[in-house]
Amino acid sequence: MLGVHRLTTRGVEYYLADLAQELPLPRLGEEGRLAAWSGRAAEGLGLRGAIDPEHLEAVLGGRHPTSGHRLRSERATVLGFDLTFSAPKSVSVVFALGGEEAAHQVVRAHREGVQGALRYVESHALSARRGSGEQREIVPTTGLVAASFTLGVNRNLDPHLHTHVVMANLVRGLDSQWGTCDHRGLSAHRAAAAAVYEAHLRVELTSRLGIRWVDAPGLRAEVDGVSPLLRGEFSSRSADIRRHMAEQGAHSARGARVAWAATRRDKRAGLDFGELSTQWERRARSFGSPRAEMAAVFAPRPERAPGQAVDEHRFGAVLSLAPDGAARRRDVVAAFATAAVDGADERGLEQLAQLWTPALSDRAQVGVAEDRHTLRSVVPGAHLLTTLGPRPLNPVDHEVWRDAARAIDGYRGRWGVTKGADALGEDALPSGISSLPTGRLIDHLQTTRQIEAACRRLGWRAARTHEMDRGR
Repeated sequence: MLGVHRLTTRGVEYYLADLAQELPLPRLGEEGRLAAWSGRAAEGLGLRGAIDPEHLEAVLGGRHPTSGHRLRSERATVLGFDLTFSAPKSVSVVFALGGEEAAHQVVRAHREGVQGALRYVESHALSARRGSGEQREIVPTTGLVAASFTLGVNRNLDPHLHTHVVMANLVRGLDSQWGTCDHRGLSAHRAAAAAVYEAHLRVELTSRLGIRWVDAPGLRAEVDGVSPLLRGEFSSRSADIRRHMAEQGAHSARGARVAWAATRRDKRAGLDFGELSTQWERRARSFGSPRAEMAAVFAPRPERAPGQAVDEHRFGAVLSLAPDGAARRRDVVAAFATAAVDGADERGLEQLAQLWTPALSDRAQVGVAEDRHTLRSVVPGAHLLTTLGPRPLNPVDHEVWRDAARAIDGYRGRWGVTKGADALGEDALPSGISSLPTGRLIDHLQTTRQIEAACRRLGWRAARTHEMDRGR
């Protein structure tokens, strides 16, 4: 989950004081640092490692952190943005009940997921505007100037692993000019960045702890073995907000924000992981044995078949929500990330999206300037899935799948094949392929050989020489 909130003058002190505390974990090491700088542009300003509050105040105020030179107009009313990455509740439950070593692994996986999402934001969401009117253009930037604060609990002392990325409203365009960011890009790419974070988190946890995943409402995924009742027990903060909204008759986003503030308790300092673990186990025992539940989470499972595949139903479901019936690159990224139920790393997702959303214009494909693609061009037809199977998540195999799909659709386009579920239209031929003209027959056999080669490479049951098999 990713929340994006604007920062005003009154909000700065919260991040400088209230968030500057360690995770409640012993043997903190690198992952328990109070706070750390993030972003390529931050490195360009010499900002690395631990946070100096004066430097954070400077960049939020639009000034160079060491020289004090003004980099942004004084008229800017938005100082920055809080990008809050929250782990799925079942992941926070594993952090709370899985033991100290598992908690450390969960935190490391969470931070890897956040870093993957931030790389995506820097490359595709973050942009700046130049000019005005018809001359206005969107330009890429050198990256983020941000400070990251990772926390493990909420105000109700529920396990709630999350990271606040406090991003200054300060970007340097590739034209070397400093200024404010185009905040529209952050809003437009929020869903994609959230999906990248969660997919990267899932693949990290699968690798580190052997965790498996199950579908959850809202096209999300939760840890297999963590019961919905336990997730609900440790979601008391959300319950408080919903209860307050119901009492006040509030339904809007503003009403939710008011409820959030009205139900917010004071934060406790000096939290101890051992003490919190004892409290969490006591609460969990109301719903059974927490140790048995964690044993189920970490239990060895049979190895899955090699070569994970895209869940095409989830992929299509994400794109079906596109408001204008078209798909931008960010929509395809979100769809692939959501369709990778066991997770995928950020770089792999980027490669998959690039295969399906090449640039259609000369403008920079960043922020809100991404080109529109038809849904038909990015969602495979039933004839392709029947013949080639679901698309692989491995980018190399995925390219093999795409090339075979292009060969099939090229054949169908050349010969006007529009009917029949068979990839090459054989089921619409009353006398089989023997009735085809010589030119089409040669094309048919060549395309069939390409399909067979792709199926062998992908592990999908190869097509028979003259008739496509519809099973595995």
